[in-house]
Amino acid sequence: MGVGISLLIHLAILLIAAIITIDFGFADAGGGDAEDVDFAVITQADLAQTSSPKIEFESFEVAITPNEMVVEIDLLSDVGQDQSVSDLAESIAPSLNPGGGSLTSIDVSNGSAGAGSGEGASFFGLEAQGRRFAYIVDVSGSMNAPTGDGESTRWDLTRAEILRSINGLEENIDFYVVLYSSVPYPLFGNTQWIRADTSNKRSAGSALFGIAPAGGTKPVPAFSQVFTLDPEPDAIYFMTDGLIGTEAPAEIRAMNRKNRIPIHCILFGNLGNTNDAKAAKNMLSNIAKYSGGKFTHIREGTP
Repeated sequence: MGVGISLLIHLAILLIAAIITIDFGFADAGGGDAEDVDFAVITQADLAQTSSPKIEFESFEVAITPNEMVVEIDLLSDVGQDQSVSDLAESIAPSLNPGGGSLTSIDVSNGSAGAGSGEGASFFGLEAQGRRFAYIVDVSGSMNAPTGDGESTRWDLTRAEILRSINGLEENIDFYVVLYSSVPYPLFGNTQWIRADTSNKRSAGSALFGIAPAGGTKPVPAFSQVFTLDPEPDAIYFMTDGLIGTEAPAEIRAMNRKNRIPIHCILFGNLGNTNDAKAAKNMLSNIAKYSGGKFTHIREGTP
């Protein structure tokens, strides 16, 4: 009986299906009524590549017009000479004779005497290592004295050597210049480190050409300024052309007792008499020796 009922139900379904027809209107799949529809069969790898296409961008350059023009200052414009700092150093080198040191030992082709590139500096042939260098330089009235060639003053040659030394510093180096006579004159008017980039080197040159030596020789206040720099110098260059006072070495030594920063000392020129020359050499060599620095005497004269 169960089988008979099942057959009747299936027959009824077949009859209904034969009587009822449902007509669906399909959208055009790319072919006409009389045309076959083509299906593309691709691999899974091709499908992945197609679904993640690479996008290419066309690159192009845009010309940008600056709002302001950058004016570059020529370090030597104030002296009316068309030459580099290295050329200036080369022109003055023959005016000095060796006397423990001289400008003639300086390699003017790269602005250094073995240092002055990388983490180092050179001043009057004395080399130092580090990243921060302080220059304490005499601009007392005696720096106006002519040198052996009769054409340049002591200040002319010293100024050129300062520029050569600073010009040889890498741009990641810091420097500080304080000139002194009766009082100290920080070159940039403050007690902060100056980065040795191109702009600051040019500014230093412009400032130096505006200096006129005058006054006495009192370096201790200049040392006081240098020892307030933070962080401290890796090396100090100290230059004078004469006696600095009998108490100065002890005062400088006391200021440097804690950190013992190397002080490289330069005696520039010929002193008036043998006793003064001996005293000056002893003072500077003792300052250098105690601090771990070096001493040199630059004598004036012709080759």
